Amino acid sequence: MIVDAHIHLSPPDLVADRRPYLAGEKGLSILYGDPKAPLVTTATLLADMDAAQVDKAMVMGFPWVVEDNARRHNDWLLAECQKYPDRLYPLAAFDPRAPWAYQHAEAFLAAGGFGLGELCVYDEGLTPGLLDNLAALGQLCQKNNAPMLVHVNEPIGHQYPGKAPMEISQIHELVKRCQGVKLILAHFGGGLPLLATLRKQVKEYLSQVLFDTAAMPYLFQPQALAMGLDILGDHFCLGTDYPLLKTARYQKYFQDAGVAPEALKGLMGETVARFVGWRDA
Repeated sequence: MIVDAHIHLSPPDLVADRRPYLAGEKGLSILYGDPKAPLVTTATLLADMDAAQVDKAMVMGFPWVVEDNARRHNDWLLAECQKYPDRLYPLAAFDPRAPWAYQHAEAFLAAGGFGLGELCVYDEGLTPGLLDNLAALGQLCQKNNAPMLVHVNEPIGHQYPGKAPMEISQIHELVKRCQGVKLILAHFGGGLPLLATLRKQVKEYLSQVLFDTAAMPYLFQPQALAMGLDILGDHFCLGTDYPLLKTARYQKYFQDAGVAPEALKGLMGETVARFVGWRDA
């Protein structure tokens, strides 16, 4: 089984013309203001999934600041994924700082949503207030036995659109606050897995978390993944950040990292399938 845990899917009107949605959405403008930045509809996604032999995908929209934008996108995702119940699993994305965020998440999960994500904030780090909000959303996910995927990024290195001023200590605090939650940290957890070689307690915290590979070919040398697998074992999963990158780019990256065949099976789908509770994993 091949599972992609991190895919962005957009309704046709957004793909056709993103300009009406840019007002009041600074994050959207940063990431997708350039008309060349790819957005895809369901037909394109399914065709690419078939070509790459991807069986299932966790799909999400964008962390909207404007409530109506979030509602429209996430309602569309719910309805769209119901057409493909064994392949597409909807996650609700929104700005977790919004005053309406918790109620929106609660309604989405009650309506049959699979989980929450990608929860992103691009203009600040994981501040105490944001950590409080994410912890509350994590408890809601725990209550609903649902995964929560959170955007984190490495604190050093080159700058790029969507890189938040985030510290490793803040990411670790998020993990501590979300014990018992099916927490998936995007983008290799900002490098946090490599610190599992610290005191035993750090490794114990991290062993309850899944880390996806979204954008890793842009951010980390392949050796980083090899080290992470050696330190934490099967706590990593394929996340392409599609349409940013396609599955084949990650397969080459995994090959360059020297991932062993058994570990590759987990990385490509078995690990996340067990993590979220799919019985056919």
